[in-house]
Amino acid sequence: GFTYTFGEWSPAVKSSFRYSQAQLDTLALAKDLGNFISMDAGFTTNRFGAHVSVAVGTLVLATSSVCIFLSLGHDVPFAAMIVLFAIFGHSMSFCDNAGISTSVKNFPQSKGSAVGLMKAMEGLTAAVINTVFFSFCSDTQLNYFPLWIAATTLGTGLFAVPLIAMADSPVEEDEHRVSLKFRFLTGALLVYTAFCGIVVYLKAYILPVAVVAVLLPLGLFLLTMGGSASPRAESLLDNGQQRSDRPNLSAWEMLLRIDFYLLFYVFIAVQGAGLLLSNNFSQIVKAVSHDPQASSAGYLTVFSIFNTCGRIFVGFGSEALKAQVNRPWFLAISGTLMTVAFLSLHLGKSFLAFSAGLVGFGLGGSFALQAVVVEEVFGPKEMPIKYSCCFCAACIGSLILSDLLAGLLYDMAAKEQGQSICLGASCFGVTFTVTACGNLLAVLCIVAA
Repeated sequence: GFTYTFGEWSPAVKSSFRYSQAQLDTLALAKDLGNFISMDAGFTTNRFGAHVSVAVGTLVLATSSVCIFLSLGHDVPFAAMIVLFAIFGHSMSFCDNAGISTSVKNFPQSKGSAVGLMKAMEGLTAAVINTVFFSFCSDTQLNYFPLWIAATTLGTGLFAVPLIAMADSPVEEDEHRVSLKFRFLTGALLVYTAFCGIVVYLKAYILPVAVVAVLLPLGLFLLTMGGSASPRAESLLDNGQQRSDRPNLSAWEMLLRIDFYLLFYVFIAVQGAGLLLSNNFSQIVKAVSHDPQASSAGYLTVFSIFNTCGRIFVGFGSEALKAQVNRPWFLAISGTLMTVAFLSLHLGKSFLAFSAGLVGFGLGGSFALQAVVVEEVFGPKEMPIKYSCCFCAACIGSLILSDLLAGLLYDMAAKEQGQSICLGASCFGVTFTVTACGNLLAVLCIVAA
């Protein structure tokens, strides 16, 4: 989830190296490419286990974050920074792959809920990290943000890796008991999300609030207290992956199907739009607000909170309605929200929070559905490879919308204005329109499929 914080501390990178917006978007693209191209992460998880993947991801993320911090203010070649940001992003793919693949495996009867909650925690990262960071630092100290990421990563890894090693096994509890735990966890996570929202609204960035923000999630580990396995639970566990009423294609067979490419385009449009906003948050807020001093902290937290809610509600909603509604239809909701959000950005500063919320919800919903939709449409065979194939859609969307479109048009507009910080509709207007149209087409693809 640290990838969603880049829009907050990217100004420190831009000012330190005097990068153009296109160069900054290139670094964001390198980060996204590293994050979403994750074949080696899938291999590590399958071969050595989730705890090893998380340990590798933790060490690489902490190391690369420290390197980024040390590079600020020094004459580092741009090519070296591209490689560094790619490594920074790729480290997160190990944690994501471990969490999502084990959730699908260990909760075969509740995989939508499990994946939704895993993705929800990722989506909430930016809100939590911002709350704690700004309790100690101000907007003028954003150069310390990478160092804060490194410290948080190491602390979390030391705590989590041993627990993951002990707990990585298929659930053996009664299905009803597992369902109740998921509902309780969802409620607790929504309360925690509301807490983060209140902190942002009141700007209560103080030490006691930061301590509460860190300690509250630890109470969720009380849910690990298990019950005995019932015969029904064992039967479901044995037969959970043996359904015969759906295709079970290999990765190569999946790549030969037209419905895969329709689905792939949907993820490119929806997730690319979300990454466009998260990677350019600071610049978009300044441009739409016509204020070079405008802060994106509050809007980023709104995005993060709704990102979390999207992952929760879409994950659980698709699971609850799976007998009546095919999960891909929930992707149509995400595409519709993206279309409305980017058209609303044309209306000015008063719609920034509204659009940030819609984009966050739509992006979160798409990530909650991605692994589950691929598994249900094309079957569980070679699932790690299939998930990796579909997961790279986000980086393609980021390349097209954030790097090639937004970055170049922003720099052209800034050059015409004769300043480094672009202000007004000319900065992102065309980008907003193209992104909205692309998501409308994604909705039509779902209808056609």
